[in-house]
Amino acid sequence: MLTPHIEMGAFADLPFPVATKAELRRKGMLKVTAMGRDLCVVWNEGSPRVFADSCPHLGLPLSYGKLDGKRLRCAYHGWTYDTESAEVVEQPTLRKPQPCSLRRFGCLMAGGLVFAWMGDPSASEAARAKLPEDVIDDFSVFRLVFDTPFYLALFSSVDYAHFASHTGYRSLYNIYGAFRDNDHKPGGTFPTEVLSEDDRRITLRIPNANRTVHMYATAAEMDDAGVNFFQTYVTPISPMKTMYWECYRPRSKNPLVRGLARAAFHTVTTRLLDGEDRRWTGAAAPNFVSGDNIHLCENDLPLGAHLRKFVLPRMTAWNATDNQGRSSP
Repeated sequence: MLTPHIEMGAFADLPFPVATKAELRRKGMLKVTAMGRDLCVVWNEGSPRVFADSCPHLGLPLSYGKLDGKRLRCAYHGWTYDTESAEVVEQPTLRKPQPCSLRRFGCLMAGGLVFAWMGDPSASEAARAKLPEDVIDDFSVFRLVFDTPFYLALFSSVDYAHFASHTGYRSLYNIYGAFRDNDHKPGGTFPTEVLSEDDRRITLRIPNANRTVHMYATAAEMDDAGVNFFQTYVTPISPMKTMYWECYRPRSKNPLVRGLARAAFHTVTTRLLDGEDRRWTGAAAPNFVSGDNIHLCENDLPLGAHLRKFVLPRMTAWNATDNQGRSSP
């Protein structure tokens, strides 16, 4: 299987998170870098909008300006835009108004997250269909930047094989395993199998770890049928840089177990992600992308399945039309 060199334009229809709903509501407006672009995300009184972060007058970033309800005023010359329609409504520097509008991209809310995509803003149903059916709301979230393509960052969230290699954590995994009803030993082998596949996702099973994995184009779910439920999302920043979102919600209804599980997430899981996971994945990415002497194995099935289903077909289609003058957004 060839490793793909990412072209952002091939993934313009895929939704990715740009903010939590709570933070966008609180701040009103955020500047986000994604898909090789600077974006301005606005709350728009509960109907979020995503625009290119550039005023159509002289190009000053809109995020420098001021948001008042559904009016976004550029800080440079005061040109003001209706965030609902994206049309200009005030041009105080002109004697004769000149029609113009903001460049708008797709945006939707699901669960506790705000998602964007670089395609048709009206295609919200198609974009939503590419996400998990139940995007969790009440969650703890940890975000960090991986220096790696988005598919490798996403694989890190379900790469159960490498967990035991984390420095200082092998003993913790051994203790944790003593309380689990499965025969997986940290650092040992385990089979992974594809259970089902449709347009939305691939479902895989790690039998002797008692884990079910759902892989989507820009998201993954890891469910251990016990205490832990993870939803991971990725926001492609550039071909070799990814914003990684680890969203966690304990499955237990017991308040003590929930408290301990969240504490473990904020201490153990986040340290793993910000330590070896980020460093190792970033260090491996250039060699993996070059495709020189790379050998995927059974433990890498989630990565191989994801590349086959969501990445390589888009790259093939994009390259087939590249000679027609098509360019990345």
